[in-house]
Amino acid sequence: MESEYVELLPRVCAVLGDTRQAVVDDTCLEKLLDCFQAITKNETELYILQRIPCLTNIIVNVSKQRDLNPSILSFIMKLTGLFAASEDYFHKLEDDGIMSSLFGNPASLETETWEEATVRCGWLLGIQNMLQHEAVIQFLCKYDCIDEIIRLQKDPSIFVASTASQLLANILSFSLQCSELATLGNGSKIQLTDTVTALHSTDWSDCACAITGHIEDFLRSDVTSNVQQALKLLCKVSGTSHPAAIVSLWPKIEGSIKLLLKGDLNGIGQSLAELFLNVSRTVPCDILEPKIWDLLGLLLRSLNQAEALTLASGILKLKNCPQSLKMQAVTALFQPLNYIISVTSVQPQEDTALLDAPSNYRVDIERQLSRKSACISLLCQTFSHLLEFLQMPSQKTELPYQALTHSVLTVLKLCNGTAIPTTSAGVNASRHLIGCIKVQKAGIDALGAIPQWAGGIEEVNSALNLLLDYVRNPDTDSTVLKKTLQALFYWMLHCTEAVDSRALEPKLKEFLHGDFISVMKKRLFDVHWEIRDSTLEFLGQLCFQFKEVESFCQLIGSCGIPHLVLELLSDPESYVRASAISALGKMSYLSPNWQMLPNDNSVTAVEGNILSYLLDVLNKDTEGFPRRAAVKVLADWLKNSHMLGSCELENFVPVILKIGSNDLDWEVKVHSLELAEAFMDQSASNLSISPYAAVLSNNTHSTQVKAFLQTLCDVGIFTILFHALWDCDRPVAQKACEILMKLKKIASGADNAEVHNKPNGHKPNRESFGNWLSYSNLNLQNVNDVIEVMIALDLEFQHQQLIRSSDHIESSLRSLLQDILAAAENSENDGADCY
Repeated sequence: MESEYVELLPRVCAVLGDTRQAVVDDTCLEKLLDCFQAITKNETELYILQRIPCLTNIIVNVSKQRDLNPSILSFIMKLTGLFAASEDYFHKLEDDGIMSSLFGNPASLETETWEEATVRCGWLLGIQNMLQHEAVIQFLCKYDCIDEIIRLQKDPSIFVASTASQLLANILSFSLQCSELATLGNGSKIQLTDTVTALHSTDWSDCACAITGHIEDFLRSDVTSNVQQALKLLCKVSGTSHPAAIVSLWPKIEGSIKLLLKGDLNGIGQSLAELFLNVSRTVPCDILEPKIWDLLGLLLRSLNQAEALTLASGILKLKNCPQSLKMQAVTALFQPLNYIISVTSVQPQEDTALLDAPSNYRVDIERQLSRKSACISLLCQTFSHLLEFLQMPSQKTELPYQALTHSVLTVLKLCNGTAIPTTSAGVNASRHLIGCIKVQKAGIDALGAIPQWAGGIEEVNSALNLLLDYVRNPDTDSTVLKKTLQALFYWMLHCTEAVDSRALEPKLKEFLHGDFISVMKKRLFDVHWEIRDSTLEFLGQLCFQFKEVESFCQLIGSCGIPHLVLELLSDPESYVRASAISALGKMSYLSPNWQMLPNDNSVTAVEGNILSYLLDVLNKDTEGFPRRAAVKVLADWLKNSHMLGSCELENFVPVILKIGSNDLDWEVKVHSLELAEAFMDQSASNLSISPYAAVLSNNTHSTQVKAFLQTLCDVGIFTILFHALWDCDRPVAQKACEILMKLKKIASGADNAEVHNKPNGHKPNRESFGNWLSYSNLNLQNVNDVIEVMIALDLEFQHQQLIRSSDHIESSLRSLLQDILAAAENSENDGADCY
């Protein structure tokens, strides 16, 4: 802790302990506590208290006062608990009667004080902070604190109730850990398997026995809220830093848990699911296996469909889960889709039927799909969990993917009115789903995740056609269309990357030469700007991904789309202009294949004028988005050595950098610096120079480095970098500093003694840099001068300053202490004005 903080703290403590002072803002008190918590991670509690005795003084004084503001008392309780985490200091406070005064039975506090929720919360958090040694457990037993904490679980304040529940879980877990240490012998390292031998230990503390008794009583209660409370407490125990405590508890609660599973699960099903999943995640399966898997399976069969979906999704994420249980979870997950297939098909085929499930699922699903809100919620939930499952990297379960694809497509057809239900239940469901944007978005997300796992010719054909129907439909919502285009991209990509891509490529070619181009052209000039924007993004993404596919390149070049995109550079909406620029930049990667096309004016216009168009946008567009897109496209071209190989780089780059570096938009400036960095990397690569390679000392290397740096000087890159280093926008300055540091490392390979002599005088800053250059007689067009400037600036220190958060001064402890003192002084002045 810095000395200036130590000097301010006595004054702050005096303010906090003075009942005549105005109450310090609660936020300041919480921030002050956070600062002390951060300090205790680096310095011991006793060392801090020895350096700052005023902290002990305020704790002692406050414990004797009865008219203190509740917020201050709560803060002192939490602060005391923080320092009482030191067992020696805890015993000192206990001997002085301070622990019993602050944390003994709350009856010792005045009734009015205890009625304040902030005081009750401070009492709980103070105990939580000190729960680092066994003396705390003994103290809680001595003063019957556990009963009060149990009562606070039903506190009217949700914050107090939640804190009490978490504290009980931590006390129980820590107490059992201490008991197991005593059983196994001090100094022994506890393994989860060791707890099996201690399951029936009678050496538990009174605290652990009281909490366990409370849990057992509430699990057997006829009141649902009591059972919920016990289950939530067990969930928190399994999530503590000592999760093996749940293993010790299991023999005591297993019977009650099984009784719950045989009864009515209404209101407690989700809590049971959360408990079982927590236990499965935190306790190795070989300790409670097969009990936990059997219980999970039983619970999954007993829950209603909505609750079963959540549990099934959780089971599928478990490691080492038995295959039988995993398939049971998959079955539960698929049932809403299975039901949809059954009510929309005259005679469902075997290959379109998903996994069978118990009849109670079907009855529950039918009931939920009969009501609009429940129908939409159930299907959205199903698609959400299905998407999670399909996105799991280690997904190895064998699934009927053809049936899965068919079921998702069926729901989406019901949503756009192209599916014809064959039963009254299907007709009822279709009324709820037609035009439903929520289900459309969720279903399309799930459909887009399917092709990475499966997709034969029939599924590909069906998926592509349905997605194109959504794009074609003028009633499709703009947000739905955006997701549709993304899913369409994944299915098209699947046709070229799948194992059986040779069989799928003809299907893709047929699709592209169908209505695809005409639909895209129509959407490019849709009345809604969001749709124009999404279509441009999709076409750009497609062009970049398929730039090596000759037939696709020729199709795009000959269909007139590039010319239409060019027209959208003058769109009234800036987002659309930006997307048009990005799309044109990616389409240009296709241009080598356009040479084989017959002479086409639209293609020639794109090839010949795109650079001038981008420069014009960068110069004249009044909105930031198009300018950002333009300079980003240019930077990407340079990084990929594209389109610029035939240009005179040293003539082209300075123009872009001059315009971009003087832009008012900070992102344009950052992209301009990325352009400079790309030019720098390309130039260095041409000379076999790398900032990451070992520096060579031979004359040839030195000459190459000087030639490289001189090129950068001639282009004006150093002038731009040094100007950007002092930019008022932090990301710009940080990027410039990183590039200069890279160049400084390269420059160390220049064999010149003068380079290592720093200029005399003070180090420059933003205001004095120009004058400093003139005073030092340094020229940024001269290599040696540039290197001297880089050394003089101490770029490493600059970078450390730039990567710090922008509010590091305001967030510091010193600033906080000054704010508290300033607030106290203002309070005194306000009081004086009243007389």
